[in-house]
Amino acid sequence: MRPRARGRARGRGRRPRGGVVGTLALPRVEVSLPERGRAGSRRPAEVRSLTEGGGEERVEVPVEVGRRLVSSLGGDSVPCSPERLRQLLDDALETCARGRVETLVGRRDYCARELSERLLSLGYPARVVDERVERAVGAGVVDDARYARSFVRSKVAAGWGRARIERELERRGVSREVASLAADEEMAETDECERALSLASRRPLTGRNDVQRIARFLCGRGFPPAVAFDAAREVVGS
Repeated sequence: MRPRARGRARGRGRRPRGGVVGTLALPRVEVSLPERGRAGSRRPAEVRSLTEGGGEERVEVPVEVGRRLVSSLGGDSVPCSPERLRQLLDDALETCARGRVETLVGRRDYCARELSERLLSLGYPARVVDERVERAVGAGVVDDARYARSFVRSKVAAGWGRARIERELERRGVSREVASLAADEEMAETDECERALSLASRRPLTGRNDVQRIARFLCGRGFPPAVAFDAAREVVGS
């Protein structure tokens, strides 16, 4: 006769703590969006991945990326595997960066470096920025030569001289060759001496060092010193 078993065998039929057999708790992802502040605020969103062991990873992203991530996750504090979080974050960065580029270039022309600096200032990582700008250049959406020609036209109308125009284009990231070619094309029909004289004639005469004062003004506008002094002397002597 077999003896009656007293109690269950150790370990048989027990369930591990925390849920269903064979499953592991997923890290919790929290997305913190900044409160809506005054216009122009660039405070980033924060993405935190929290593990049961107390570990934590944080990354700051543009606010629009944070909002899209919340929508993709289905909430601002949900369980999510690291692999899925990485995929969703990459998708959000790519989609939002593309939309941001379309918005920016839809308002005005950008040169490549200016667009890169703008995206970086908004909080997009360099790898995403480089890819989006490269694609924009390849598609012809961003064109340094077109940007330079437009810039030259606007600054000629504002009374700038060639030297100042080219310096400013180079400061914005346009190559010296492209800047010089744009100036050649857009200023070919304008006489720099006539433009300097036109600007000089609008300056008030005080009777004290007028030639030097007007010439300094014209040089500050980017006109060569010889052109500036000739125009100043003609205005003062007339």
